[in-house]
Amino acid sequence: MTPEGWEWIKAQPQAWEAPPVLQSPTASAHLNLGVQMIGSNIIGSDLVEMVAEYMAAHARLELWMGGHEPSLTMRQQLERGRAGSDALRIAYEAWVGYEAAHRAAGGRVTQLRDHREALKAAVQDATEVLVRLTSDEAV
Repeated sequence: MTPEGWEWIKAQPQAWEAPPVLQSPTASAHLNLGVQMIGSNIIGSDLVEMVAEYMAAHARLELWMGGHEPSLTMRQQLERGRAGSDALRIAYEAWVGYEAAHRAAGGRVTQLRDHREALKAAVQDATEVLVRLTSDEAV
């Protein structure tokens, strides 16, 4: 039985669960994805910069949530967590696609243009989601 006033919690959609590959080396799947991408040596400096900005946006969101006055409600925290999870999924799925294309192309950059652009767009979209979540009107 759900306590009165908490019925909304049962109606919450399930958040995307990060795969095991994103569970280390840190406690943050967002940061772990960034570490994987930057450490892969298969993305260029422009993507490294975009991924670093994604990681910074995640850190800024965490700081904003932790220092918000008044404190965010449980509902606000859950909604932001779910939206942040969706942003992670967007970036991760594009990364997995890019990695697979890179292997299939034997690293030939000329064959990766579309996958590279898709990865850039996904990282940008994910970053924008995280930035929007620092607004009191978000979600």
